[in-house]
Amino acid sequence: MNSEFKRLNNYPWVAFHGFAGFGDNERSMKYCPYFGSFSTSIPKLFERCGTEIHTPSMSGFTSMWDRACEAYAQIVGGRVDYGKVHSEKYGHARYGRTYEAMVPDWGQLDEEGKIKKINVIGHSFGGPTVRFFVNMMMEGSKEEIEGTDPDDLSEFFKGGHKGWIHSCTTLASANDGISFLYAIEKPAPYIAQALVAFLAGLGSIPFAEWYDPQMEQWGLGLPPEERKYRKFHLDFKNAKRYYYSDDCCLKDLYVHTQRERTKDWKTYDDIYYFAYSACRTAPDANGNWRPDKKLVFFMKPTAIIVGKYPGNPEDKDHAAIDESWKQNDGLVNTHSSRAPERERWEPWHGEQDIKPGIWYDMPTEEKDHMSYCGVGESKADYAVFFYDILRRIDNLPSMD
Repeated sequence: MNSEFKRLNNYPWVAFHGFAGFGDNERSMKYCPYFGSFSTSIPKLFERCGTEIHTPSMSGFTSMWDRACEAYAQIVGGRVDYGKVHSEKYGHARYGRTYEAMVPDWGQLDEEGKIKKINVIGHSFGGPTVRFFVNMMMEGSKEEIEGTDPDDLSEFFKGGHKGWIHSCTTLASANDGISFLYAIEKPAPYIAQALVAFLAGLGSIPFAEWYDPQMEQWGLGLPPEERKYRKFHLDFKNAKRYYYSDDCCLKDLYVHTQRERTKDWKTYDDIYYFAYSACRTAPDANGNWRPDKKLVFFMKPTAIIVGKYPGNPEDKDHAAIDESWKQNDGLVNTHSSRAPERERWEPWHGEQDIKPGIWYDMPTEEKDHMSYCGVGESKADYAVFFYDILRRIDNLPSMD
């Protein structure tokens, strides 16, 4: 692309981490940032470019809804409100932690009378979360509006925040769900409940300062101020209740549920959209997709499972999955991480007249799922990749 950096705007960035990820409130970020790993710290890169960036600390395991509520509270400041109707429906606490604002003047008018916007970007499960976040900011929640006293309703659920978001970018995102969960459908409930029970124990002890599951609304773990003298314990009862609630990240990631939950989502004519996809597998003689030699070692088992799963046309929930879903980046199907196929989109052809309201489907890259976190990437290549994203979006006129 053109190397000229016009910088027509310099809005803050909010980066949404993915499944099992972590954010600014955890000590891990200081030594191994989620976006950067041991390669190039993207927060530091953006700082050097004079750009503000934040990574909200959301739970790495709860639903798009709960994660988006946590992100909103951290951006604007205040107590997390998961919604009166939502929390009663799924049987968890309505309120969560209280935060100071990351972007206290977000949505306010600047000296020129223009709204101060943000750019949002999400990796992996952070992609569906950031898309949910955009949709909620624009549309709000009809259920929450109708079922909550107006004086008790969070601004997040009111919708109508047109002009607050400049761009939305997804990286190796499960925009249409993942086939991996179908491939391991029989053991999945047992694996998931054991993992969540373990996280409950982790979230009850001081080690959670380094990695925080943030699942207290489900009774899984404790808030930071109560962890000092607690011992590690497994909570299978609440883990089971959480898993079968439907308000669960794994339920969001099934293809049929993701499609149902996103069926009414759309693009907006004041927001720019970009989707980046990756592939680190290749077809073999049997028609399966196998990991190539460059794929990071710990993702090879999942790449093999995804690359072999053909779908099940006799099961309506599996029906959307066919041979095209075998191509993957080590975990997420390349098919799914491209621009959302039910929203307005077009392929990226390099330099072109970029318009808002259209997803630009960037060319599929030879990368791992974790390449977007810096894993296995050279410092130079990783820095250039994010610098190009920053430069491209800051060069786009604000749609006020």
